[in-house]
This record gives sequence, C-alpha cells and structure tokens, in this order.
Amino acid sequence: MSEAAVRRGVLVIQPLPGIGDMVWHLPHLLAIARYEPEGRVSVLTKPRSLSDQLLAGLPEVAEILWLERKPGRHDGWRGFFRLVADLRTRRYRKLWILHDSGRYLVAGWLAGIPQRAGIASGWQRLLLSDRPVEPVPRNLHTVERADWLLRGLSLEVRRPIPLVAPDTTRRGAIRVRFAACPRPWLVLGIGSSEPFKQWGAENFSALVAALLERWRGSCFLLGGQAEYAMAGRIEQAAGERETVVALIQQPLQEVIAVLAEAQVFIGNDTGMLNLAAACGTASVGLFGHPLSAWVAGSSPCIHPVYPESGLSSDGVRHIRVTAVLEAVERTGLLR
Repeated sequence: MSEAAVRRGVLVIQPLPGIGDMVWHLPHLLAIARYEPEGRVSVLTKPRSLSDQLLAGLPEVAEILWLERKPGRHDGWRGFFRLVADLRTRRYRKLWILHDSGRYLVAGWLAGIPQRAGIASGWQRLLLSDRPVEPVPRNLHTVERADWLLRGLSLEVRRPIPLVAPDTTRRGAIRVRFAACPRPWLVLGIGSSEPFKQWGAENFSALVAALLERWRGSCFLLGGQAEYAMAGRIEQAAGERETVVALIQQPLQEVIAVLAEAQVFIGNDTGMLNLAAACGTASVGLFGHPLSAWVAGSSPCIHPVYPESGLSSDGVRHIRVTAVLEAVERTGLLR
C-alpha cells in the first residue's frame, strides 16, 4: 500500500487568534468541507478563538486542534519542529492554509502532507500543490485573500444570513432564564481586544440610560473577564434597574443564543460585533480607527457609526451617544 493511500483527512490552518477572525473564516471552512470528498475538515487554530465552542456541533468540523504560540509549545524553532512532528503523526491527506505565513506551509511540506493549498506568494508558491493561476494579491484584507484563494480553485464561498445559529436547546433555555426581562432586548458588547477600540464605561453608561428611556426593554452587557469592573460601573450608573443584566465571561454557546434572541446589538469593533452580525442580528458597530474600515462593510447586518471628527488613533472615544441612538433607530427594528 502506498504512503498516499494510508493518508486521510483534511486539515485547515487558520492561525489568527480572535473569535471574530474565526467567524470571518467560517465560510471558508464550510466551503472546503463541501469541496473535499471527506465532507469534513480538522481545524488548527489558536485557543483564544474559542473555536472548540464556536464550531461545536458543526458536522463539517471533525476536530479542533490548538496552535500553541506566544507562549506555547509551538514557539520558536523547537516549537516549529514540534508542529512538524504533530502534523506528521496525524498523516493528513491535504492541508489548506488560510494565511500567508510560510511557517505553516513549510511545516506541512516537511510533515509530508502531499497536497497543500494556500495563500502563500513568492518562492513559497513552489511548495503548493494546489494554487490559483494568479498569485493572491498581498494588499487585500485577510478574508478577501482567502476568498481569492478558494475562488481561484473553483470553490464556492457562501455567506448565508444567519451564518451562525444557536443550539435550539440553549436558545430555549435563554428565553426561559430571562423571561422576566421586557423586550426589546438590546445587547451591548463592552469588550475590546485593543484599547483604541474601547468606547469606555462612561459612554456605555450614558447609552444604557438613553436606550432604556427611549425604548424601555432590557440591556444585556457582554464581555470577558477583563470587563468585570466595567460592567459593574455600568450597572451602578443604571441604579436599581433590573433590566440591566451583566453576562460576563459566559460560555460562547450561551452568548450566541442571547445574540440570536436580541433585537439589536451595539458594540466595539471586536469579535462580539462580528459574531452578532453572523447570528443575523442588526449590529451597530463603533468604528473610530482607520484599521476598522474593512470590518464596517463586511456584513449587511453591520450598521457603522463613526466620530464626526473622522477616523484616528483615539477616534472611537469621540463617537457621540446621540449618533449611536440614531443608528439604532435607523435599523427600523425598534418601535
């Protein structure tokens, strides 16, 4: 029996770390799974993406493997060769790399994976067995580059709305858990991956007060462990209102259920915004930095708000509460 005959499975490497990064690349994972005869893919990514929770239940995803870097067992040259050994042990038939780093392509080649498709350009294209006729342009956004790669290899990339759906049991449990919270449900994503994307506790507190005054309903605060103190300040500013609910450091599948149930999401330019849009929820995004330009137009569910003074390194802090309220009103979902 030949070496190729005993190789099985398809591995997709998506090394960008955030939840939003994986949401962006979910259409590519599904397209590859539809294209390959196995109908399923394994995914190698970083733990911060929470892909074990985000992709849970998808029949197209066979398994999640962790890429452990900065810090981790795959750091440096020793870590590189550990990665090679890990890939060699699993004996994949094919490798897809949704990134332009040569590190993962060379690792796959050294591991003996016979079929390799990827975004790599320059001399690295020589290590690809499957590649578009034209090299993937370097000046495109990471998602556009993945689109170019797949379409160049005749794969169809679909972006249905919603792209992410909650487990029906969890969604039902969320409805029961918060049955006493009046509608509309307004979800605020107060977390931020970088300081320059953070609108701030004072602004969010003022927004909560204005939202509840205008539309009544309930406000849910979503964030990670770093937002515990901020959520407390926002709740304190709201006084004794029972319609402000902090959901900090919650399991991702529960967060998805809340987002799917919400009428409107409002939040910083971070993973929660991308996830809310992927759930098909009208999502008002706070965009202050030039790096946010692509994200603002990445989904028809995203309704961008910008500072009047223009994009800058601290632009998000200059977004007015009234501008956010106007964007919420423009969604047409609140009466």
